[in-house]
Amino acid sequence: MSVTPISEINVSVLEVPFDKPIQSALGRYIGSDWVVVEMRAGDVTGFGYSMSLDRRGTKAVVAYIEDELAPLVVGKDVGAPEAAWQTMFAPNKARLRGGVGVHALSAVDTACWDIAAKLAGISLNRMIGGYAQEVGVYGSGGWLSLSDEELVAEAQSHATNGITAYKIKIGGGRDEERVALLRAEMGDNFTLYTDANQSFNVREAIAASEWLADYDVAWLEEPVLADSPMDMEQVAAGSAIPIAAGENAYFRWGFRDLIERQAVSYLQPDIGRCGGVTEWIKIAHLVDAHNLDLTSHLLHELSVGLVAAFPSGHAVEYMNFFKSNPFTEDFSVTDGKIAVPDVPGHGVTFEATAFKLYCVS
Repeated sequence: MSVTPISEINVSVLEVPFDKPIQSALGRYIGSDWVVVEMRAGDVTGFGYSMSLDRRGTKAVVAYIEDELAPLVVGKDVGAPEAAWQTMFAPNKARLRGGVGVHALSAVDTACWDIAAKLAGISLNRMIGGYAQEVGVYGSGGWLSLSDEELVAEAQSHATNGITAYKIKIGGGRDEERVALLRAEMGDNFTLYTDANQSFNVREAIAASEWLADYDVAWLEEPVLADSPMDMEQVAAGSAIPIAAGENAYFRWGFRDLIERQAVSYLQPDIGRCGGVTEWIKIAHLVDAHNLDLTSHLLHELSVGLVAAFPSGHAVEYMNFFKSNPFTEDFSVTDGKIAVPDVPGHGVTFEATAFKLYCVS
């Protein structure tokens, strides 16, 4: 049996500024930072990455990859990504509880799967399931920093691309007024989601769900502290609308806990921090087994093939941080959907111009 060893891992950081600062219940941000892993095996290159806002922990993620993970997997068979994942995870269990470590692991693992699929000559989507070759998206943004006019304009801009759903941030003081405005402007056939970014306690979250139901809001996302699934469980039991969560859940075990507690209806893994493709597959099967819905957190270009690969795939969060497409493939929205790239690998390769524009290290 042929073995293709991983020969090299290089790490770059891209800093992508926003036109103006954005605000959620978690804080204020001026840009997004991307830790990009470029892996070589044989004559094939694969990419993986993780994204954070405002350089928060970026240097630590880079150091974790270079000092801890890369030495473990260089020389390992890239065609056996599960084995490579276990090689990285086993000696790092005490430090892989979320945050820096899991961002680093996710980026390396995703690059490994990219090469494995390229060597097999098929798309990653087909390699892990291939259930569908396109998936619906929902527009995302709705930042607390937007004026009422900007909020409506953003929702309407998504609608012009055939997108029929939009997510708005709440937890900022004018929540009901802003949701009411969107419902009035977008009409009853337009789906609205809300994201509280962990800003409520249990009592406040349940109370919010009641007025959100009056506006036919489809979900309440991360209503309470993500580190307390018990609180999420209590909210779900008393909520008037479905609960969504998962961007701050880590590995299959974090999602298993949410599911077994019946704390969520929509699961939202982030491919850049859930543990990579290796864990995404396991999470997706958990979601399937419990007849729940799989969506994603950010990184729509990576997520489209992963969400579409499984029957539980519901939608991809669409938020574009780049002024122009930095990738070799097209991830534009047509009639409210994004097509899975029909190329070997996951299909996400950065153009050289993206590194020239944004690379800082």
